[in-house]
Amino acid sequence: MSEKRFDFHDLEEIDFSEELPAATHFSGDKKLFLGTLSEEELWRSLEKVQIIAELKDRGYHPIKLELEFLTDRDHRFYLVFKGEKIMHMRLRLSFFRLHRHPLMPATKMLFIDWLQTRHILAKGRERFLFPGQDVPGLGIFNRIDHFLRNLVVETHAYGGFNIPEYFHDALLFHRAFRFYDPAREAFFRALLRDLRVHGAREISRALSDGRIRARTGAPMEWHGTEMLIFTHKPYADVVFDKRYYREVEKGMAELKFTLMK
Repeated sequence: MSEKRFDFHDLEEIDFSEELPAATHFSGDKKLFLGTLSEEELWRSLEKVQIIAELKDRGYHPIKLELEFLTDRDHRFYLVFKGEKIMHMRLRLSFFRLHRHPLMPATKMLFIDWLQTRHILAKGRERFLFPGQDVPGLGIFNRIDHFLRNLVVETHAYGGFNIPEYFHDALLFHRAFRFYDPAREAFFRALLRDLRVHGAREISRALSDGRIRARTGAPMEWHGTEMLIFTHKPYADVVFDKRYYREVEKGMAELKFTLMK
């Protein structure tokens, strides 16, 4: 399969393929996930953060782990229950240049290209769905967050990032991640400040429906851009410095949102 092309907003992928372990790295006769973990090690990583135990508590047992190697850099894994995928994660390990910090070297990072959980045993909850869902999520993002942080360390990356497709995706990741662009961070925080009373589900739906208005009356749309986390503190201190937070505060002061029913 050919490499998927990504259109990043503020990051640029750099081809340092000789520096990266590829999917063709083997443990015995088996490929390694992200060039680092065997299937058994990946399962233990999921167990370590209590993901498997949480799923068992929700009625999902036994669970099967399936791996898929799309290319040398793009790897997927699925957790499957009775033939249905209840968790799907697509990850890409590569080097990236940060456009707002041109003097920083290209940085090895884990791109969380796709993350989906599906609580297929939850019945009669259709009215509680968020945009983009066919069934409710599993409600285990705290566990997933720990898993992703551990995976960044295990793959010897300096950090990770994702591009949230919806507002509610950003809300989950925002517990540990920040938008790389301070203007997008300001936009997100201003939405929370002004519309928190409506709840995440209604805010996300209103953005999809064009029912959120700026101070000028213009309808607002959601445009996901890169949200980053660094496990390497010197990088975090450079990217998310005092100037970054001053720009966020300035941007928030210029924004005001209302939600139309």
